[in-house]
Amino acid sequence: MKIPGYYVLIAVLVLILAIAAGCTTSQQQQTTAPTQAPLPATAAPVVTYQAPPATITTQAADIDTTITVRFNDLSCINVQDLLGATYLYPDQVFKLNAAPPSGNPINVNVLFVDENDQLALREAKPQWDGVHNVWVYESVVPLAQFNDITTAVEKTFTIKRQSKYYICADDRKESGSQDITYRVPVKLTKM
Repeated sequence: MKIPGYYVLIAVLVLILAIAAGCTTSQQQQTTAPTQAPLPATAAPVVTYQAPPATITTQAADIDTTITVRFNDLSCINVQDLLGATYLYPDQVFKLNAAPPSGNPINVNVLFVDENDQLALREAKPQWDGVHNVWVYESVVPLAQFNDITTAVEKTFTIKRQSKYYICADDRKESGSQDITYRVPVKLTKM
């Protein structure tokens, strides 16, 4: 019975790989083993444990920017583009900070909304609710909303469902028309 040549070739390759793996393992053990004084021939080998290096966790990317909004207009920024993500996911916790435009006499509304509410927000102008003293947007349910910002404000909230999200600055409650642009500072921090 004759052994075909490719069986011999496969056996030789397996043998070479086994030898190479053994050499690699012994080299890694030699380079990572701590330096010790030679032990007497009768002593049992001492096994020491070396802890792996500590891992450092870093906080996810933050958004620290301004939203440019024209007088009596709405402007939104895409959160995912600035975070380098496709979506935000349920149970992620964020803190949103907003401040009034510096040196400007307007009081804008800032909202954190999902993709569907961002589309609805473009059609829903804010209506004043005199009972609760807040601006209301018909058919829009923001995760965070700041009304008439005059000082820096912040709110922590949890994402409810996977979607794309937007931070919007709304000045559509103003009357008249002016050719003025405002820069509303916002910061979003992943907790």
